[in-house]
Formats: sequence, structure tokens, C-alpha cells
Amino acid sequence: MRKIQICLFLVSIVIFLGCSSSKQTLNEPTNIKADFPYGKKYKYIYKLVKPVERDELFFSDPNISVQFVIDESFVHLRLKNKRSEKISVSLDDAQIFVDARASKVVNFNYINDFSYSPINSYSNLDVFPNSFVELHLSAADRILMSFGDYEVMGFYPYVDFNDKRKVKEIYANIGRKIGVYLPIETETEIYDYYFEFQIVDVKEDGPYHPKRRQVVSQAQLPSEIVVRGEALSPSESFIASTLISFFALISAYFIFAREKGRSDMVRETPDVSLKEIYEDKVSGFASCRQTVSGYKGKSGGSEK
Repeated sequence: MRKIQICLFLVSIVIFLGCSSSKQTLNEPTNIKADFPYGKKYKYIYKLVKPVERDELFFSDPNISVQFVIDESFVHLRLKNKRSEKISVSLDDAQIFVDARASKVVNFNYINDFSYSPINSYSNLDVFPNSFVELHLSAADRILMSFGDYEVMGFYPYVDFNDKRKVKEIYANIGRKIGVYLPIETETEIYDYYFEFQIVDVKEDGPYHPKRRQVVSQAQLPSEIVVRGEALSPSESFIASTLISFFALISAYFIFAREKGRSDMVRETPDVSLKEIYEDKVSGFASCRQTVSGYKGKSGGSEK
């Protein structure tokens, strides 16, 4: 009877703990918002303050005309050569200033927010008369390298992550400045251009979603399988790659088996040892001596 009471007591404790844990699970508050699971993104509004002050990010003089677009991580610009001779943009000497902190620039092959890669193939970029070039510049100290991959950090924080303190930090950046130094060389002169931009406003830019960067490549990657000009989905590409690997392994197995069979056939042929060859040669020499001696004996008897 005492054992039954103990069992009932233990069962009641288990039931009580299960109910209490389920109540705790149901009453747990959540801080994740359905509309903004990762928080909101903000966009900084800039104006040009040097070499001239204007709201539009545009500059023009007798040498060049430049149109700027600044996002969270890049300074995009289109530079046109207005001279009658070739000019060169010295990217080795160009710099970006974030709150007066200077950094070397890195030019990117930029397609969109998810597809870009650095370009390090040239230091001076030639621009011919009445032509233009597009540059996508970022500060070198904002590029983080990790295991052969890289990530371009923003000039200033631009995501609140559903944190009110982050929102205050973002709006506190109003008034800060970004500068770009571009030396332009001609055949006879060097022009030092310095452009400075100031944050004048901050606007919400919709929900934030973590970026999944795609590396820009001129050639098609071997892992990407294209049928009739359309790329397969990741699952279909994985299945196709698995089938190709399977057939490659099968082919390698049959090739290995064929080569192994050939080697076994060579091993099965009887090997003749050096001793046997020596004995055969010795016996051959002996028979030759006997034949020659017999021939001499016969010839000597006839002469007598």
C-alpha cells in the first residue's frame, strides 16, 4: 500500500510540473515584430558642402563633371571628362574620410546591393575626352576579411534591430560628414579634387533583411548548371551535381577495375629466373662443345 501511495505521489508531481511548464511556455512574451523581424533600415540624406554647397550631389567645372550617390557602404560616382585630352584618375592616391578619419579607397565592380566584388587590377584609370567612368568606392578600413570572404561595413549605423537606443544613435549622426579626395592627372597638370558631404536628414527605408552577397564573376561557375539558358534552382542543381558525381565515380571504378585486370594478367605470366636462364645457357654451351669435339675427331681420323 505504501508503494502505491509513493507511485501516486510521484505521478502527481510529474503532472504538476508538466502543467506549470506549459503555462510558462504560453505566457512567455515575445519581442519579435511580425512586420520587422530584423528591425528597420534607415537612409541618410546628404548634401554637398565642398567645393560648393548645394543640395544636389553634383559638381561641374571646365575639366570634369561628377554625379554622386551615397548609400550605407559605398560612394557611387559617374565622372565625365570635359577636356579635349585624356585624363587619369589616380585610385592609389584617392582617399575617403569618415568624420575626418582618412582611409584608402577600394573600387568595386558593383551590380546591386547583393552582387559586388573588389577591383584591384589597375591603379590609374584613364578617361578619354567626352567619355565617362563609373566608380563604386568604399573605405578600405570598412572591409572585413574572414576566411577568404569579405564584408563591407556601413559608414554609419543604419539598422535599429528593434532597439530604441539604436534609433537615437542613428538620428544622432545628423551633421556628420564624409569626404572624398580624387586626384585627376592630365599630361601637364594634376588637379586635387576634394568633395565633402554632410548628413542633413534621416528617413526610414523599410524593413531590414540580412544581405546574402553574391560574388560577381565574369565566367560561369562550374557548380552552376544551365539548361536552355535558365539556371536551375539550388535544389535541382544539387541533385544534378550529385548525379554527375555518382556517374563520375562509377566511371572511375570501371577504369580502375580494367587497369587492375591488366596488371593481374601480367602477374599471372610465368617469370623466368636468372638462375634458369644461366643454366640454359650453360647447357647450350656444353652441347655445342660436344658437337665441335666430335666433328674434329671425325675429321682427324680421315686424314690419318
